Amino acid sequence: MRLRRPPAGVTGGPAHAVRGFLPHPARVVGAATAALLLTLPVLTATRYAGWRADLRTVTTASVLVAAAGAFLLAARFGARRPPGRFPVRLAVALAGVGLLAAGYLAAAHLFHRLVVPVAVDGAPGALPARGLVLALLAGALGVALGALWRRPAVLASLLVVLLAGELVLHGPVGFGPFSAARYWLFGVGQPHDIPGCTSVVPAECVTWTYRHWPAGLVLAGGVLVALLAAALAARWPANGDAEPAEPAEPTESVEPAEPAGPADRDAESAGATRTGPSLFRRYAPAAGLVVAGLVLAPLVIGTGAQHATSEFAESIGTSAPVGSPAEVPVPAPGRLAVFAVGLEDVGDCRAASADGSRVALSPVIGTVRYGDSVSYRWVGTFRLPTPGRWTVTCGGDAGEYLVAGVPRVGGLVGRLVEAPRPVGWLLGASPGLLVAAYTAVGRRRRG
Repeated sequence: MRLRRPPAGVTGGPAHAVRGFLPHPARVVGAATAALLLTLPVLTATRYAGWRADLRTVTTASVLVAAAGAFLLAARFGARRPPGRFPVRLAVALAGVGLLAAGYLAAAHLFHRLVVPVAVDGAPGALPARGLVLALLAGALGVALGALWRRPAVLASLLVVLLAGELVLHGPVGFGPFSAARYWLFGVGQPHDIPGCTSVVPAECVTWTYRHWPAGLVLAGGVLVALLAAALAARWPANGDAEPAEPAEPTESVEPAEPAGPADRDAESAGATRTGPSLFRRYAPAAGLVVAGLVLAPLVIGTGAQHATSEFAESIGTSAPVGSPAEVPVPAPGRLAVFAVGLEDVGDCRAASADGSRVALSPVIGTVRYGDSVSYRWVGTFRLPTPGRWTVTCGGDAGEYLVAGVPRVGGLVGRLVEAPRPVGWLLGASPGLLVAAYTAVGRRRRG
């Protein structure tokens, strides 16, 4: 999807600036969706084993993603040629990044409440609102730096001034224009003694308050300095900012070409086919998205199920070494989960009842691990049709397996993790298939 570009030689208007801010909305939406889906896997990979995400942590990560995206989009928009009027470009960028950041933060909140519901250990409070302000400031800074991209001397001077402000303010204030973003989001803590507290633990007699506005003033001051530098530099155009002159009309008369015959047209079309983009290059992005989706879909679903689990009793169940049977009493028809204890692989699990009924294991999508010191990897689920005493047997080279109740996973991911594997393949391949369909439809229209 691509918006129409303004006609040649027409620049500077608000409508044309709006079209220039987001020429490829589908790419922006795709990048935002990928960032939203990969937030939990990235956080899990950078934390200790058994770490569980909470709403405040994922909101903080979403705020940082929104601010980084706002800065990159605004910087790209500020560096476009020809520059146009700086106030119009600044207003369009602030409106654009504000809407995009608000939409992304709202989508992230709904995603982590409905699709992958995480624990609410600490309420985010005003963190999303401060994150939206941070995205607006990042967008304003990006426009200023993008406008100064072709003025390296002014850009270097601005960075030196901001770095000097960081060094000068870090002593008396505690933060400068660069480090103020952290304190704007989380505040500057100030301890206060609790009157009349007689606890023997000193920490219990101290309460904390957090102030955000000092960091906000420093952060806004640094952005304002960058905007003033860009506005002053915009009054003197740099080399290459002027609109290229239109080519002069030829003075000599040119004889009109004879109309091409059928044979010439066939030759031209054949040459265009040979010189145009090949079929591989046309569908290479779609194929890459299909492969990436097939690889990342199990990772996203498995990690989401791990963080959306609200109830799982570790080590409570019946365990046995691989190759040995484990007898489990089943009071009512239902489900049983199999977990691989430790890092060893467990497979080929089957359940048999006393009357000879056999049930195969339905594997889960992705890798779902629980536990801290001991790892419990969810291998799959048995759907047992009748009550009674069932015998479970799992194979493997070494290790131990555990038969216990199914973890309680909330949200949509709780249904996806136990869905058949073709469902996961379809979800992973769907972005690439949509891109391939869009490419085919666009080619047919052009043809």
